[in-house]
Amino acid sequence: MLGSLDVTWFNFDNSVLSVEVRRSHAIALQLPSASITQIQNYLSEPRRPLKALMNRKRVELLENGQLLYAPKPYQLLNFQVQPELMFCSSWDGDQLTIVLEQCRFHGLGRFHKVVQFHCQAWIRPEPERLMAKADLCLELSSTGATSLLPEQLLQRTGDIVLGLVSRRLEKRCHTGLKNHALNWIGLNQQ
Repeated sequence: MLGSLDVTWFNFDNSVLSVEVRRSHAIALQLPSASITQIQNYLSEPRRPLKALMNRKRVELLENGQLLYAPKPYQLLNFQVQPELMFCSSWDGDQLTIVLEQCRFHGLGRFHKVVQFHCQAWIRPEPERLMAKADLCLELSSTGATSLLPEQLLQRTGDIVLGLVSRRLEKRCHTGLKNHALNWIGLNQQ
């Protein structure tokens, strides 16, 4: 998986410091003998690959077509953090776009308001492979009690969190998405 990391510091009103940590990752998933048409057919139903990227026991399909996902909790410092994510996805004939529309973090106590997570991903068919790319962003605001935390600690915390998310996403691509795509293509050969 190819990746990059950027850190940006913002001071909006001289009292609130916001640390923004970004990562971008790309991965190629080999699908031997799969034609581009087969891969397009697999991606053309957006919920199919999206569910393959997630633990199916933790996914709920909402009436409006969105997916609500509550992955396994993360251990971060002294917190057991339980994310709750709402995704939408769309296929435009060339690529599948996945957008995180809403994210809540349970288990952070009063710190939940200082954390914002953003994610957008694209999966594109190519002959005998899927190309996946994800842009991740974590914003940590230094307000109230967190204003006492050193800026470097906020940046390091953001880096740790995105590292955990990136590793989990990469694992899901290699196991869930790739295996599901191979199985689906095998069952739906034309």
